[in-house]
Amino acid sequence: MQQGRVAALDAGRALAIVGVVAVHLSFQFPNLPGAVTLLTHMGQYGVQLFFVISAITIFMTLEMDHARCVDARHVALRFYIKRFFRIAPLYYAAIVIYGLISYGATRSGYEHAWVLGVHGPVDILLNMLFLHALSPTAINNVVPGGWSIGVEMLFYLIAPLLFFLAMNRKRLLLATVILLALSFAITSMSECHGVLDCDVTNNSYSYFWPPVQGPCFIVGMWAWYAFRSHLTGDERVTRLKSYLYASLALGFAIVTAMLGVWLAKAHALAPLFAACSAVAFLLFVCTRSAHKASAPPIMRKTQSLSMIRRCAAALGRESYGIYLWHFICVYVTFHFFEGRFKETSDETALALYGATLTAVLAASYALSRLSDRAIQGRATRLSQHLLAALDRHFN
Repeated sequence: MQQGRVAALDAGRALAIVGVVAVHLSFQFPNLPGAVTLLTHMGQYGVQLFFVISAITIFMTLEMDHARCVDARHVALRFYIKRFFRIAPLYYAAIVIYGLISYGATRSGYEHAWVLGVHGPVDILLNMLFLHALSPTAINNVVPGGWSIGVEMLFYLIAPLLFFLAMNRKRLLLATVILLALSFAITSMSECHGVLDCDVTNNSYSYFWPPVQGPCFIVGMWAWYAFRSHLTGDERVTRLKSYLYASLALGFAIVTAMLGVWLAKAHALAPLFAACSAVAFLLFVCTRSAHKASAPPIMRKTQSLSMIRRCAAALGRESYGIYLWHFICVYVTFHFFEGRFKETSDETALALYGATLTAVLAASYALSRLSDRAIQGRATRLSQHLLAALDRHFN
């Protein structure tokens, strides 16, 4: 049961990171077939899938700690220590590495390849404090893709409070309504000027910032409380309901594509529908995993795609490191192949894109494994010592 649940979440992380890498790489291939271009652009909503999985994992972890820790302060402190040492060490390394690369690129006159915008010491400090999601110049200019880390860390601040509110569903519902109302009001008053039919530019601060992306975490939170037994595999789900989840995932994805890609309206509804699609997808994967686990051994062996599952599990486990380091690989391909991909035919472009995407994922995975051994492993051991000391203090 535990393994099936983890496998399902890793499958979601794998899909999310492949989508994110795919969209960032696709801009070098303007001659891709239209359907493929649309599919790659949908990859940007892999971030919302990450947000949903993060919310589910957070509340699952908080429940486990609450079962063994009586004091609420104990639960909250354990949560903050684990989250900080899971996110901060690699992110601090990314601040240094991307800063050095950007400096070297600027000195060599090759600055235009980098998405890092103009930023100063204050922006770097805000990134180190994980407050960069509150600043237009800091949110995505110090570490490429760092906006999602900033948004996620802000959600971590209130996650324990939401968890203890969840002990009373009425209070949790009230908190949810307040958060959604604040998100809608702030978005309407800022970029939308009081109307729903607004045009928030994609990859702008108004798209990145927490009021637009925050509802995705709320969707993930309620997904855990509403579908806990499905996500953990404790409740058997019929095949009909499994296919219903798949249909809902596809339906919400189509709506997301209509709003965020076809109509180019990247307002709060596009991330929200993407989050709903993510929940339905995870439920489908969890139920399918449960069906495979209950199948006879011979059927399991003949029906499973073991290689794909192993690759998905590996990508899922390393998704955070891949997310941080894949920009290096994408920029390397841009540097060495600038302009060459634009001259290819549709068929050639598709073949080159597939090969380049595979190579970038493989190289990013290798960098993630390397950083995990050099940095994250030490950080994990340090956090374990701190958690042990904290447990002794409360016991």
